[in-house]
Amino acid sequence: MAQPTFIQTIVTSTRIRLARNLAAYPFPQKLNTKLAKEVVYLVEQSLAELDNFQKNDIATLSEEESILLQEQHLISPALIQRKGISAAFISPDKSISVMVNEEDHLRQQCIHKGFDLYKAYESINGIDDGLGSSLGFAYDKKLGYLTACPSNLGTGMRASVMMFLPGLAWSKELEKFIPQLKAGGLTVRGVFGEGTAAEGYNYQVSNERTLGTSEEEILDQMVRMTMTLCDLEIRARERMLKQKELPLKDACLRAYGTLTNCAVLTQKELMSGIVKVKLGLALGFFRARDMQDFNDFLADMRPASFRLENGLQDASEADCNVMRADIVHKVLPELVLRAD
Repeated sequence: MAQPTFIQTIVTSTRIRLARNLAAYPFPQKLNTKLAKEVVYLVEQSLAELDNFQKNDIATLSEEESILLQEQHLISPALIQRKGISAAFISPDKSISVMVNEEDHLRQQCIHKGFDLYKAYESINGIDDGLGSSLGFAYDKKLGYLTACPSNLGTGMRASVMMFLPGLAWSKELEKFIPQLKAGGLTVRGVFGEGTAAEGYNYQVSNERTLGTSEEEILDQMVRMTMTLCDLEIRARERMLKQKELPLKDACLRAYGTLTNCAVLTQKELMSGIVKVKLGLALGFFRARDMQDFNDFLADMRPASFRLENGLQDASEADCNVMRADIVHKVLPELVLRAD
């Protein structure tokens, strides 16, 4: 279903993550290497009955390949740290990934572009049912799914939306709203989840409460809060324009001009400029031919993604800076146009 334009400029993606453990095995912190590999094998066999998942043995991945999967939000930093016993199984379209032997035996997740929590839940719930029927999850009638961290007890589910909130960040309203979110069992984190910083006005909003509530209640609450934040963000953007339209427009247009008219472009310069272009889209100075194509382009320009997808694994940073400038010069004008 097509989303209203204002939501497309605010909600980048939707994710549902489920934490599960196998009842017949100790939690990952207590697993020896032999048992950990058994868990990986059992998950691999079970997933083979559900879809054509690609296995990624974390121990055999190069550092750049690991970073690439992390940039794509398909694995976590914690999984990389446990590379001796961990693996990740990824669906052909990369919308679903199953991490094995991270904090829990299984961290299943589904990521959808745009805003659709119910669709993401439906997709991952089917995988969860299939795995649960063949593997047998640790479950208690009172506590629900048993997890390594008590904060995941109950549903074991985290529903999250990635949001672009320059208005609320600029006005400092987000800081004021965070206590209200926490009181409602929600939290705000950085781009790559817990312990990471916000990047370019991007924030991950998710439920923190998993015990004593159902999956449906979590989803409904997340939808309501997302729409509330969208409304607050739109109002904050209107105030930004009322107070500082000319300097903001000038900064956004200058950034666009630099990005599309340079011969050398560092990663830092790209990120600094592209945030202003995205802000210009949010404030109406630019229009995107397709907002999702623009977001996909940003993802493709992250460091590891850029190098691997353009065959630049062994290239010098200087060569990457030239190639980066050339790609941005060619692609950005096709994605983003001035609104006037």
